[in-house]
Amino acid sequence: MKIAILGGSFDPVHLGHLQMAHQAKKLLGVAQVWFLPTKKTPLKDRQLTNDQDRLAMLETALAPYPEYIVCTLELEREGTSYTVDTLRELHARYADHEFFWLIGNDQLEQFDRWKDPETLVQLAHFVCFDRDGKSKKTAYPIRQIHMSPIPVSSSEIRKGKKLNYLAPQVLDYIYQHRLYLSGFLEERLKPKRVAHSLSVANLCEKFARAHNLDLNRAFLIGCFHDIAKNMTESEMKPWMEIVCPENMRYPCPVWHGFVASEIVDRIFGIHDLQIRQAIYHHVLGTSTDPYAMIVFCADKLDPLRGYPVQEQIALVEQDLSQGFWMVKEENQKYLEGKE
Repeated sequence: MKIAILGGSFDPVHLGHLQMAHQAKKLLGVAQVWFLPTKKTPLKDRQLTNDQDRLAMLETALAPYPEYIVCTLELEREGTSYTVDTLRELHARYADHEFFWLIGNDQLEQFDRWKDPETLVQLAHFVCFDRDGKSKKTAYPIRQIHMSPIPVSSSEIRKGKKLNYLAPQVLDYIYQHRLYLSGFLEERLKPKRVAHSLSVANLCEKFARAHNLDLNRAFLIGCFHDIAKNMTESEMKPWMEIVCPENMRYPCPVWHGFVASEIVDRIFGIHDLQIRQAIYHHVLGTSTDPYAMIVFCADKLDPLRGYPVQEQIALVEQDLSQGFWMVKEENQKYLEGKE
């Protein structure tokens, strides 16, 4: 049987990986494509997301394709994953198979840095899928095939960019298991605002637990409530003009709640109406939906703000409505003092 192997960290797996598999199936005549997640990649010094989550995302993405198989050989092995060791093990286990190892342009350019490259090209047919239509020079017998570009990388996704290049089920998994969220925030917010957002998210979850609400929904609301906070007026204005021009009567510092409610939907792919509405109302406290009250209170009572809040937090945990109106009244006094 002819088998194509696509190795990588898959942190996370995206549509670019699937496109390589589709092309291998079509152009190489292989019966199956095996996705081989690495334990530890030799040429990367970044700490990978844990094996369990990367494997779960991969299995989720491949579920619609019975001819795509997850091979856990390298995850089962401790230490750094060297391809030459993997191929030797594959030959020992599957002596009748013919293997095609798929790589991208980045790996072709550093193939001479792989462990024992001369042996590698004897153990498998190496195939490079390039995305710019230009053949690269190499001293090794590596076949090069052009593939229509899919402009995405896992590193971009870990920063909250190009999330539309994820299978919807994988994006759902990311939010359910709270993967990469710090990276999403760090790409758009200053460090102090990131710390505030994560602190508010934890407090939202605490309030949700006290009132038997969805913990993850509450956490995501807190996490993203200020995602537009560092946008300038000129950056927010087009969003305001399209989404809620009637709210442009408010001063610019209020806009970030309205804009953030759209950003979580259109950019971050969170289509939960309660999450969006809670974020929309969090600045002014203009909704009595439980999640909106939670994030309003958590935002104002964030312990990182540096003033005593334990009594107010306890009140919100005990009685959400009473705590919300108390916090709103205190906030109104504060705003009046600030004119």
